[in-house]
Amino acid sequence: MGRIEEEIKQKNFKNEFVKAHVNLMYTFHHFNNRVSKAIKVHKLTNQQYNVLRILRGSYPDFKRVGDVKAVMLDKNPDLTRLIDRLLAKKLVDRENCDQDRRQVNIKITEAGLKLLEIIDADMQNIEKKFESITAAEAKELNRILDKWRG
Repeated sequence: MGRIEEEIKQKNFKNEFVKAHVNLMYTFHHFNNRVSKAIKVHKLTNQQYNVLRILRGSYPDFKRVGDVKAVMLDKNPDLTRLIDRLLAKKLVDRENCDQDRRQVNIKITEAGLKLLEIIDADMQNIEKKFESITAAEAKELNRILDKWRG
């Protein structure tokens, strides 16, 4: 991937802020498409992959569905339907809460953990791209991105 001007064949931008915005969006979609291709082979969507990664972080414990949604990268999916699909693939288990019938808890299964191990190997190739910048540059990029969201 080269300079944004070359990638999208646009020589001029209104200003550096617009250029940064376009560059950020273009770069996001570049990496998102690479991740999508890597997980599509395993019949997963980006949102399903994100849920499995979240649940791996709390394994072997169950996690409330609301807590999963709160930390998802994409807050828009129909989480109930998404979890139903993961249940059908036997990648998560579900249990109802005894104290609150409306609350549902989920956790990743052994099959889900094994699938993530396989996907992790594919992700290493994508993550190697991030090594083209220094740790100091990564820290500065994180600071700027946090500032933009704040």
